[in-house]
Amino acid sequence: MGLGIAIAVNGIADPELIQATTVEIHERMGEITTYSIQYEVDISEGDIPLLINNRLDAGSEISILVPAGDVTYCLVKGPVHGHQIHLIHGGVGSSLEVKGSDSSIAMDREARSVVWSDVTDSDAIQAILSNYGYISDVETTSAGHFENKHTLVQRESDLRFIRRLARRNGFLFWITCDSTGIETAHFKRAPLDDETEAQLIINLESPDLQTIDIDWDIERPTSIDGSQLDLNTKNDIVIAVEQTPQTILGNNGIGAITGDIRSVYLSSPADDAGDMRSRGEGAIIEADWFIHATCQTSLELVGVPIRPHTVIELRGAGSRHSGKYFVSGVRHAIDAESHRMELELARNGWN
Repeated sequence: MGLGIAIAVNGIADPELIQATTVEIHERMGEITTYSIQYEVDISEGDIPLLINNRLDAGSEISILVPAGDVTYCLVKGPVHGHQIHLIHGGVGSSLEVKGSDSSIAMDREARSVVWSDVTDSDAIQAILSNYGYISDVETTSAGHFENKHTLVQRESDLRFIRRLARRNGFLFWITCDSTGIETAHFKRAPLDDETEAQLIINLESPDLQTIDIDWDIERPTSIDGSQLDLNTKNDIVIAVEQTPQTILGNNGIGAITGDIRSVYLSSPADDAGDMRSRGEGAIIEADWFIHATCQTSLELVGVPIRPHTVIELRGAGSRHSGKYFVSGVRHAIDAESHRMELELARNGWN
């Protein structure tokens, strides 16, 4: 029995490969998407053919596609980088797990030494992404790095460098792929104003969830103060970020809930107020997610595969905790019976 999905190798759908027993894809905010495909293996003519099949060999590009309604979703596209093999004498019960990641793993293979000057962070990101063939979805940043002040120094892989700049600006970096194999690299803040991709329902008719676990913790900063000396003019650079720059997923953010000041002092080196403000907002955004939830549902119940970096609506969790949530992680587990989705959700406000 097939899994109700398609597996493509180097862009071409392969009907034999969908005879896997299980497929798992783990997508998580701030991490490379990974996949694993489990097969039963047999002995044939004194060898084990699946272990030397070039379609599943090192570097082979795998795409995993899921149809839902009239739309086909590509959950991941990227190279095979490992096998985990379990052999039993005689062959019966032996298995192969094919492991791979999305294509951004290629950006983490080579450490680079680059000095970026007379650019903004987003300029540097655009230049890097142009080397990898992605369509760029890059939000403009304000921090500048100039030869007569401080240049931007890279001493790590392109992926680690991009993630460092993303955290500095309060941005996220992730890769998406459409059903035709075209990939887009996103470097921007969480798209909290997007339309909701799905509803998750508990305690009402036709529920999508049997359980959900929610926790919150407000012991975190709500504002940032910062100052630095401009080494060229010897003037003070002073910034104050008194609230999150993000959209609040609820009526009240953490600052309104605490009702007091919880501040952090920022003393990072910077050349201008734009750089200082970006760092301050980045710190507040990182602290902003004070509500987290985990739950499990399925494609059969929801109707669409839920993806990270999207917004969903939770219903039936009470007046305070119902509403919009940002999807921070999804683990897809697909077998012949179902397509389960283990979700990680985050929120920066309540009702």
